[in-house]
Amino acid sequence: MTDYKAITDVLIKKGKVRGKPVAISLFKDSIPEGYEPIQDTPCAIVRYAMDEGQKVYFDADHHDCLVGLHHSSIVPGKKEIVNGEYLSKTSTFFSFEGAARLKAGAYILPPGMVTAIGAAPLDEVPAGVTVDWVVVVANPHNANTISNCRAVQEGISPDAEIGSSLCGALFATPWHVQNVVYTTGDFGGRMHNRIKQDQVFVVIPTQFLDYLPMILNDMRVDVKATRKMTKPPHSSFWQKEGLGEDSKEQVPAGDEQAGTSELTFTMEWDDEAKELMKKVPEGIAEMAVNNSEEFAREKGYKKVSKKSIDELMESLGMNMDDML
Repeated sequence: MTDYKAITDVLIKKGKVRGKPVAISLFKDSIPEGYEPIQDTPCAIVRYAMDEGQKVYFDADHHDCLVGLHHSSIVPGKKEIVNGEYLSKTSTFFSFEGAARLKAGAYILPPGMVTAIGAAPLDEVPAGVTVDWVVVVANPHNANTISNCRAVQEGISPDAEIGSSLCGALFATPWHVQNVVYTTGDFGGRMHNRIKQDQVFVVIPTQFLDYLPMILNDMRVDVKATRKMTKPPHSSFWQKEGLGEDSKEQVPAGDEQAGTSELTFTMEWDDEAKELMKKVPEGIAEMAVNNSEEFAREKGYKKVSKKSIDELMESLGMNMDDML
C-alpha cells in the first residue's frame, strides 16, 4: 500500500514542489466527512489544498465556473462552453474553428460518473477516502523529473497539455489516458491557482506514485561511461581522456571512479568553490566550471564563489547539495 506521507515528503524535499502535494478524489456518491464546499472556480481546489492545507470539494451547488462542471460532467455543458464560443466570442485571438476544435478534443468525464470532486493535502487524506491522482506544482526543471517517473520505469512518456483548460487536465484527462499528465494550464486556471511564471502542474495517477521515490531519491548518472558510449571517434573527449583507438569502440559501463584531471579556470575562484568542484563527477566538471564562470561574469562578480554557484543552481531550479 502506498505511503502517502512518504510520497509527500519526497515530493517536497526532493521534488521541490510548491506547498503540499494535492490528492484529487472523485466522489461518486456522498461527500466524505471532513471536506468543505467552496464557492470558487473548481480548479481552485488545488490552491486551497496545496497552499492553505484545506480539504475542499465542488459539486453542482458549490462552484463558481461552469467550465469545470462541464469537464467533470457534473452538469451538462452549456452550448457556448461545449463549442468554444466562450473563448472565440470573448477574445480577439481565438477563431471560431480554433476554439471549437480545441474544446471538441478536450477530455470530459462520463456524464453522471461523479457527484463531486475533492482535494486534500496528500498526507492528510481522511481514512477510507480513495485518492485517484495527485497534483503538484513545481518549476519546469523539477516538474520534468517528476513527470517522467513512469517513463524511466516503463518507457511510457507523460501526456502533455499546453494551454488547454486546466480543469480538463485536473479532472478528466488522467482518467482517460491513465497516465502522468504535464500541463501548463490555461490563463484562467493559472490565475485562480496563483501560479508564477516559472511554475507548471504535474498530475500523477495513484498507481504510479511508488515510482516517485525511485527517481527522486537516487538520481545518479555515470557521466563518463555515458560519454564513452555516445561520443563519436572525432570527439575531443577521447583526446582529453587519453584513451587509445581501441577505447573508441563500444565501452561497457563500469564502476570506475572519476579521475582528478586538471580543470582550467579562467577566473579567480575562492577555495570553497574549488572544493565544491572536486565533488562534481569528472565527466561534467568542465561544463560545471564553464557555466559557473559564465554566470559570475553575467552577474558582474570578480570571482566564482560558493554563493555565486548556489545562485546559479537556484536560477536553474536546482540545488547543488541535493545533486552531490
